[in-house]
Amino acid sequence: MTEYGRDRERRRRTRALLGAGHLVALTAVLGLETGWVPVVVTLSGLLVLVVAGWSVIMGRDARAERRRRAAGRAPSWPAQLPVRAALLLGAKAPGRHARRADEVGELPGRLSLVDGELRWEPGKAGRGVGPVTFDRSWTAEVVPLWGPGAQGCLTLTAPGGAAVDIWIRHPADLRRELAGRR
Repeated sequence: MTEYGRDRERRRRTRALLGAGHLVALTAVLGLETGWVPVVVTLSGLLVLVVAGWSVIMGRDARAERRRRAAGRAPSWPAQLPVRAALLLGAKAPGRHARRADEVGELPGRLSLVDGELRWEPGKAGRGVGPVTFDRSWTAEVVPLWGPGAQGCLTLTAPGGAAVDIWIRHPADLRRELAGRR
């Protein structure tokens, strides 16, 4: 993972821990005011709703990918390419992102494995951004990330030493497909 990726993950982890701490503090204050039974029942109900919603969304994504592969299409994964990396690789970034070389943020899209090459294509929100192809000369390293949602970081390193992080979903599946590419 590049330094940009480590910084991004550090910020994400810090925000998650601060959010969890905030939730615990609010729960304690609410528990002191109303009693613990209503708080526990409310939090349990919210937890059930979040888990059910998450399961529906992740299941829909997995079913869609199985249908894509059964139809003979190349394996693919939801992926986010950092704006900085897109500019480095020569992709034209949309709108205000095209104005600054030190831009932070990610462009949503999809990563596909086609004929042994990885290809990132922008999603609907990335209009105006062209696809980026990484041939077999780029070495790939997949690292699963801490947190919910089967998230991971794909670090691609060029023969010249330039490295690019791509944030992906389902890193175990990508790692398995990349092992079969060799």
